[in-house]
Order: sequence, then structure tokens, then C-alpha cells
Amino acid sequence: MHETLAQHDPKSRRSEVVATELGYLWSNLLQRGVIETHRTIGFCAIGDDEGSNTLTANLALFLGSKGKRIALVEASLRAQALAGIFQSTPSPGLAEVLADKASLRDAMRLQVAAGVDLVPAGESSDPFWSFTGDRFRAIAKELLNDRDLCLVDVPGLNRSPEASLVVRALDAVILVVESNRHHADVVRRNLTWLRSLGTPVLGAVVNDLVHEIPTIAMKLM
Repeated sequence: MHETLAQHDPKSRRSEVVATELGYLWSNLLQRGVIETHRTIGFCAIGDDEGSNTLTANLALFLGSKGKRIALVEASLRAQALAGIFQSTPSPGLAEVLADKASLRDAMRLQVAAGVDLVPAGESSDPFWSFTGDRFRAIAKELLNDRDLCLVDVPGLNRSPEASLVVRALDAVILVVESNRHHADVVRRNLTWLRSLGTPVLGAVVNDLVHEIPTIAMKLM
């Protein structure tokens, strides 16, 4: 899932398919305690460009369209993407708030979509150091004061040492895996590592799973 719902006609077949899959994901998350006990939820991938940011954005858009108030936070400071997706100014953002160079209010882009407030990554010269201490945890809790959920795009696990610091500050995390990209043992090893951090792992999402679709059906999508 490398495209967002906002990039398609909401009445198109493709948007309907994506919305249906997000509905299944949301149903599974509700069964695992989301909203009741888990309100800051992180989505992380093993490597780069596996679609964790667009999955997080799509879930935020889906829930916002259903009347939920969502804070969408880009904690992946090394590969900013969400400001571009929502056509928002990239800074100040989370990096500036963590460095006490901007207030959380200044970093927020209100109502980038129905029910969705965005905190983009901003610009950081030292992403790892930005997450030392408890500032990020406090920011995530503050965002929940008048919102239902805080969805966080977590840095890639194999590139960003700060990923563990972000995950530890959250209520729960979900691993996003691009299909046919990693061997099974690599996925198992990363799941084991995530669980060792002490934050509940709610499961894994397989992204970009390819099915053979007849040409005539593709023309209808």
C-alpha cells in the first residue's frame, strides 16, 4: 500500500478495496484492545519504502471518515513523507518540538483531512538524540487530550537506531512487511526484537500482496 485513499476517487473500485481492507484491519485492532487500552499505535517496517507511512496515513483517513479524531504523527525523521502526501508545510514539525524549537501547536497541521490532524517530521540534524528522554511520550499523550487515537509512523527498524526509543514510548506497535521482500527468518527475528522492547506487538500487516487479476477486471478498477 504505497498510495493513499486521498489519491483516488472515493467512488472508484480501488478505493473500495482499500477501504474494505482497512475495515478488516480496524476490526482486528479493536479485538486487541485499541481505544480501550492501546491509544498510541505505531506502524513500523523492517526496511525503507515498505509502505508503513502510507498504511498509517490510510488508516488515519479511514478512521477520520468514520467520525474518529486522529492525531497522525511522523516519527520517521530520516525519510519524511507525510507532509508531501497531505500537501502541508514540512516544518516546523515533530523534530522542532522535541528540540524545544517550536510548540506542539505550531507543529500541528489541523484537519489535513476529515478528523485528521498531522504532526509532520520536521527537520532534525540528529534523529537518534531527538528521542532520548521522555519528551516524545509526553507529546503522544498530550495529543490524546481531545482525540481518540494517535497513529505514529515509526522509523525503519534496520536503518534507524531511534526506532526502539519510539516503540518504547507507545502503547502498541504493528509490523508492516512488504510481500516477497524478506525471508521468513528475517521477519521472525524482527518480531522477536520488537517484542523484547516490552511494547505489545499487535501483529503484522503484509503490504503489496500481489494477486493475479484478469485484464478485464483491472480495467474496471
